Amino acid sequence: MKTKQLVALGLCLLTLSACGNLDMGISKTDDGEKTESGSITTGRVDDSVYQAIMPDGHYETSAARDAVASLNSGYNQENFENGLLRLSHEAFSPDKYFFQEGQHLDYDTLSSWLARNTDDNNQGLNPADKNQPLILQQILEHDFIEEDGKTLGGISLGFAFNSVYYDGNKATAVSREEIMANARKSVNSVLTRMRKTKGLEKIPIMVGLFEQAAKDDIAGGKYIYTAVAKNGATTIDQFDKVNEEYVSLPILSGSENAATRDGVATKFTTFRNTVQNFFPNLTGVTATAYYAEEQLQSLTIKVDSKYYTKTEITSFTQYLGKQLESIFADVKGQLEVQILSVEGPQAFVSRKAGEKEIISYIFN
Repeated sequence: MKTKQLVALGLCLLTLSACGNLDMGISKTDDGEKTESGSITTGRVDDSVYQAIMPDGHYETSAARDAVASLNSGYNQENFENGLLRLSHEAFSPDKYFFQEGQHLDYDTLSSWLARNTDDNNQGLNPADKNQPLILQQILEHDFIEEDGKTLGGISLGFAFNSVYYDGNKATAVSREEIMANARKSVNSVLTRMRKTKGLEKIPIMVGLFEQAAKDDIAGGKYIYTAVAKNGATTIDQFDKVNEEYVSLPILSGSENAATRDGVATKFTTFRNTVQNFFPNLTGVTATAYYAEEQLQSLTIKVDSKYYTKTEITSFTQYLGKQLESIFADVKGQLEVQILSVEGPQAFVSRKAGEKEIISYIFN
């Protein structure tokens, strides 16, 4: 009897011990913050970024995320989406509004609006004549929720227009004048239609006009105008010019742009030459500089390498960090160097805007 009791006690102790080890592995998760309405937010680690709202405790994707019309390159798509959020800051501050992907324009609606205007589809916002290029390529909606977590406070709409229209192997240039002629009609038509939706009659709607670059332009397109329709307005008579520019580096000889005027182009050339002189097996060093109001906001450098061992990548990353720290010491914008290979990202080096500390990370 005593033997059986000792065995039972031993099993209990083993079980408790195992449970204790499991408990030590449990970490506390962040369940987010709740608004007055009970909606959960994602929280944020950067005050310049919107908190997303999750009404049912789950992130809601756009109602039109699978819309057939998309931009012609990842560079254009990235600038289009990020730029709309950036422009939205002025109308809908991240300190006062939560972000939600667009819930009012669905797939079918956008598909009909982005098509040609024909007898079968009088909702189309593109020219009926098939011999004319498609001008309006995509519409993107962002929603902004007030602090109570349930009231729609505003909407941002990005309108992407083609500067080059591709029809098979044929490329047709679209002038700025043609873009703006379509934009004035399309924006006012969309505002009129949206104002008929319950809940959207009076809310402010911020509009951004994006000029999509050619598909081989690695800098991507940019926003050219913006405006806000307030108090139920269905028309916009005056657009404000957006002073932003994306510059591809290195720059062709004789070109002039924001990067040549402030010396960033020369600094990049110094950086590229230094890196290529000291390290072999580099297939390319390129960069994209983003400017707003003629001031550098960010410089992203991409280095394509053929390094494979951990020691090679580690040495290379440290060297890049020191060069970044030295060459771009007086550059105030955000800096990032991405070290890439055919197998994917290998490492990155970065420095936040206005700071001196260089941060690096090497992927396993």
